[in-house]
Amino acid sequence: MVSFDQLLNARLGSLKNAVDDWSETVKKLKSLQEKAENGMQRKAEKADWKGENAGVTKPFVKKTAKEFGDAAKEAESIHNILRDALAEFKAAKKQLKDVVDDAPAKGIRVDSNGAVSYLVHPDHRGKDYKGPDPKEADFDQVRADIKKALDKANDADDIASRALRTLVGKDETNFSGTEYRSLKDAEKAQEVADAKEFVSISKKGAEASPAELAHANQLLKQHVGDALFAEKVATGMGGKGTMTFWAAVVDSHQGNMPKAQLATLKDLQKNLSLTLAEATHSTTPQMRQWKKDVIALGDQQFITDPTKETTGPFGFQITSSLLRHGEFDTKFLKDYGDKLINYEKNTNAPQLWSHGGQYYDALNFGAAKNDDGKDPMTGFLEALGHNPHASTEFFHDKEHFNYLTGVHTKNGPEPRIWPQDSANFVPSPDQTKGLPGFDSLGHALEAATTGHNYEDGPSAATSVHSKQQAEIMNRIVTTMSQHPDLVRDGMADSLGKISAEYMSDIHRAIDPHKGNIEALFPNNGADAHLSEQNVTRFLHTVSQDPDGYAAVNLGQHQYTASILEYHMKHPDVYINHLSPHHREAMQQTIQSIAGDAGEIEGIIGSGRDYALEHKIVENDGAYNKALGKAGTWAGSLVGIGIGLGTSAISGPGGAIASGLGGTASSEIINGIVTGANRDQLQGQIYRDGKHWEVLKDDTAQTTRQSLAATSLKHDPSLGLYQGFSDSAVDEGFRAGQSNVQKYIKGEVQSSSS
Repeated sequence: MVSFDQLLNARLGSLKNAVDDWSETVKKLKSLQEKAENGMQRKAEKADWKGENAGVTKPFVKKTAKEFGDAAKEAESIHNILRDALAEFKAAKKQLKDVVDDAPAKGIRVDSNGAVSYLVHPDHRGKDYKGPDPKEADFDQVRADIKKALDKANDADDIASRALRTLVGKDETNFSGTEYRSLKDAEKAQEVADAKEFVSISKKGAEASPAELAHANQLLKQHVGDALFAEKVATGMGGKGTMTFWAAVVDSHQGNMPKAQLATLKDLQKNLSLTLAEATHSTTPQMRQWKKDVIALGDQQFITDPTKETTGPFGFQITSSLLRHGEFDTKFLKDYGDKLINYEKNTNAPQLWSHGGQYYDALNFGAAKNDDGKDPMTGFLEALGHNPHASTEFFHDKEHFNYLTGVHTKNGPEPRIWPQDSANFVPSPDQTKGLPGFDSLGHALEAATTGHNYEDGPSAATSVHSKQQAEIMNRIVTTMSQHPDLVRDGMADSLGKISAEYMSDIHRAIDPHKGNIEALFPNNGADAHLSEQNVTRFLHTVSQDPDGYAAVNLGQHQYTASILEYHMKHPDVYINHLSPHHREAMQQTIQSIAGDAGEIEGIIGSGRDYALEHKIVENDGAYNKALGKAGTWAGSLVGIGIGLGTSAISGPGGAIASGLGGTASSEIINGIVTGANRDQLQGQIYRDGKHWEVLKDDTAQTTRQSLAATSLKHDPSLGLYQGFSDSAVDEGFRAGQSNVQKYIKGEVQSSSS
């Protein structure tokens, strides 16, 4: 491993000399090769030898001549490897030196070990300091550039060292004759060789030793993201071979085992999944056949233990256990999902998946409780969660959406019965909680509606929602508001995050002033067309879960701060067209936004209150803990601003709606996350209204802070505007509370009533 100091101060003269020396060696060996082939070998071939000379000496001469040729090839390959490695090291060193040299101009110091810090710390700057003031993003960029240079050097070092070991070979008496024309050529050759080695181990199945499986895992780990390696692994095993291998591995490694061995197998499952995901993007005939075979074998059982006679996991179960990581090809996922659902609808599959737990073992190593991997839908939904395009297409199909989310329709098929996924057979498990598939269903819906991998935070690039994404969002809110039981245990955190990314749509739905609503809450993407009634009931249900509450809460505060900053920065978009009196228009704009913020907080506060009163959640500390836990994800919300995407738009007055700095929202999010435990309520429900007052005051305070972080901070009327904001928050809270009672028809009574 090349360190920062080693690369920055590398003396490459010796390597340059070695390249030159090998260049000369190649010339000499090629001269000897020519003499051996044109002289010694040609004379031997023309010689009319009899007896032992013909049977021994002639083959020996030919073999010796060939060795000169092999030596020349090997020497040239060594020269090529060293030449390209030298070029890579030079480029990486220059890249690193440029980063270090350019850092001071950005106000950043790079230490001798590669650590970055302020050139002049803010605490040590004088009053007249006019130098650069780097932000965290600047530090991150320098760190990333350093890593890029080091990765370049380390990649070259790794490929070169492995190629040189291969060239030397294991035969001490013969030259290998291996030919590498470049470092890239060597890399490809190594990928193919390692893939063959992995396939060789896979063919041993249950006979593969723990050491061999650990080595196989290392091969996969070394080549994560290598398309050629991935394809050679998949096609080398074949569709049936892939499934047979994994069925054999899981069958032969069950029960209690050493932690290190379990960790290796868990890692092997992940890395094989990543490798197969990469391979599915290949369009070669061999990979097309692999995908076709895997799908076709879904309804067949794989019996790897003869003692079990007729019981073994189905192809769907094996494949889905290897779909949990990585981004699989969109068409492959669609075809696979269609076949899986079709099979389930025409068989008693959900019961079959669960019932099999008595006869064959788990397919998922180191999984969470009750997620043995026998329910193939769980792994498939995880795959959709990692491929947003595939997930959007899949859930845009109403039958798929209804079947998986539990929506009953008059003419449609019955919704899915989710099985228990553990060793114990449960004929009719509770369809609202305790099943791991619900968490994965939430992940898939999150990807389908937001356009990003559920494990990644939102970004400006994914903030503009397509028509299909918005339609799925509408379907989620509409159906789950009418049937709260469809928000199954484990889904609320994803539904809360989805809501946070659709805050502009939610604000449009609940804002009572519908005039020019598109300008008040602009959005480059498609509108989800939500109703106030459905939004109220949906958010009330989602916020009963601490993680769901935290996501909606943080999303609301981020959006309110961003939309206020936006309108103060671009008054021509909405404010200047609202009224000829600027102060009056400013007041109305602030009141609309603050009132909506209060209403949303009133709704989710009611949901939180209901959960505590009915012991759905034991104490209020769970909500504060969830707010703190969501900090990293909430930080990424700042990057989406108000959801205008990466391109600027022009407002009605020609103002360019872009360039939001996120200052206000960033400060608000940090304040909420770091102060999440300040208002510990110790699980009490304050029927005297104090609980509501705390939530309302927090919202009023954050909205005041948001205004103070905008261009109004120097306005003499800031305090007056903040007063209007406080009143609007109060009215919004009351509206939220009232709507909960109105739309849920008295089924839920808030604790403050």
